Amino acid sequence: MGDATAGNLAAISSRNNRHIALRNIAPQVMVTSALFPALIIVALVLGSIWISFRTDILSPGLTLQHYIDLYSDPFAYRAFLNSIGFSLCTLAIAFFFGVPIAWLTERTDLKGRSAIYTFMTLGIFIPSFFSAMGWLFLLHPRIGMINTWFRQLFGVTTSLSIVSVPGMGLVQGLGLASIVFVLTSASLRAMDSYLEEAAQMSGARFGARLRRVLLPLAWPGLLASGLYVFTIGIGAFDVPLVIGMSNRIYTFSTYLYVMSNPLNGVPRYGVVAAFASFMVVFALLLSWWYSRVLAQSRRYQVISGKAYRPRLVALGKWQILAWAFVAGFFLIAKIMPLVMMLWASLLPYFQPFSMKALSSLSFNNYTTLNWSLLARGLGNTAILMITVPAIALAISLIFSWVVLRSRSRFRLAFDFIAFLPHAVPSTIFAFVALVFALTFSFGAFDLSGSLVLIITVMAVAMLSFGTRITNSALIQVHTELEEAAAIAGASLFDTLRQILFPLLKPAFLFGWLWIALLAFRELTIPMILFSASNVTYSVAVWGLWYSGLFDAAAAANLIMMVLLLPLVIVYLRYARKTGLNA
Repeated sequence: MGDATAGNLAAISSRNNRHIALRNIAPQVMVTSALFPALIIVALVLGSIWISFRTDILSPGLTLQHYIDLYSDPFAYRAFLNSIGFSLCTLAIAFFFGVPIAWLTERTDLKGRSAIYTFMTLGIFIPSFFSAMGWLFLLHPRIGMINTWFRQLFGVTTSLSIVSVPGMGLVQGLGLASIVFVLTSASLRAMDSYLEEAAQMSGARFGARLRRVLLPLAWPGLLASGLYVFTIGIGAFDVPLVIGMSNRIYTFSTYLYVMSNPLNGVPRYGVVAAFASFMVVFALLLSWWYSRVLAQSRRYQVISGKAYRPRLVALGKWQILAWAFVAGFFLIAKIMPLVMMLWASLLPYFQPFSMKALSSLSFNNYTTLNWSLLARGLGNTAILMITVPAIALAISLIFSWVVLRSRSRFRLAFDFIAFLPHAVPSTIFAFVALVFALTFSFGAFDLSGSLVLIITVMAVAMLSFGTRITNSALIQVHTELEEAAAIAGASLFDTLRQILFPLLKPAFLFGWLWIALLAFRELTIPMILFSASNVTYSVAVWGLWYSGLFDAAAAANLIMMVLLLPLVIVYLRYARKTGLNA
């Protein structure tokens, strides 16, 4: 009997030692798993700086000549000024529409708010190049429908041209107004109204209350959305590519593309890397500014327990004007470009509305499309939609576990690294990946021109959003569940598979749908890393447009929107059902 008891005690002791060993090994395994993607992100961020100082990528020599060439290049200087002007115009237009619509939806009794939420969220997934093409059909100085009408009806020689830096900013800003709406709605929704009521009782009019109470309290949310939109503008590629590049109006992203893929001569990777390095520093400074404001966020906390009273402003007779503003935004931002694309897709060549044009409407552009190219692009896009969310969310979960669960002294470093894809434009990631793939690929590891390279860069670019989802979900799961699983003998993999993943499944599905939709419409990264073997659907549409087949490109664009719509509906229904939001 004594021997049996001793044996049981020995078995229990052995099992406990094994559990302790597993608990000690688990953090090491997760940190090691997070290390590889972290190194990829750091390499892509710092790669541009490394390339900019090399005389040649494979040679040990260092040089400042690339920065000297950049400084003396008027083309680069003009592209930088265009980028700043384009980003400022984008920011102004996005705020002009996004902030008032968010205020009307969150702070007033405007009817039909759920419909506004739905359409504003839907607007996020409409590709920017889709809207850019539609606006060219409207306001191109030569073929634009509105300008053609003006010339025919009034005989005017001047035109309302969208082909300018402010014009591109208008199109990009209309597209990003939905982002501003989403980012500012949360802060406006959580804001207590007692300070506004106190100001009103003191005799302050609406303008004074807006300037002295509402806007100061909403400052962190406004700054967050402003910096986010401005950063997107700096790295935006779709709109400058469609509207600007063909008319010799270059921004940073199109400068990077042209210099990396010149029609004549060799690519000037060193000069491009020098420009990219400057933009990396610029983007990180913007992010540092934002983090400094967040550090003082306690000054803006106005919700306090039972005193919280989310009252809505009664619009009264202003209901009609408010809805006119919202409807006007949807008309010019979504409906007009869509109508122009539909009209162009049914014509043999683009022409303004007339009885003669009506008689020439047909579906020939749809039947004569290069379906083999589009099918290949659609197949590659489907692969992106499956693999990019899966990889991005898997890495995000590992990063979140290290940051929130481990006691690693490097956990804050991993949190910072996960934020870098948010701060640095994706054009820079794609450029550095392109140079590395062309330089260091060999044999079976040749990634240049492959779909694997696009998947890798896109997964990295989505990591900031992915960690936002997994951080907020994992922080709600108590650590006792994982500790109980470890005591019961479950390995780290079993704990992730049987406990964490089922609990995180709603957030994972939400994130997967969102990233899959963004992957479907993505043009920037696939365009910079383009080859004949990795063409995506968006790149195929751009190829038709660039070849001068504008009506065929319009038809292919509408097909893409039809394919995208069911996925968006599934996303909206799932988000409403689970109560999750972006």
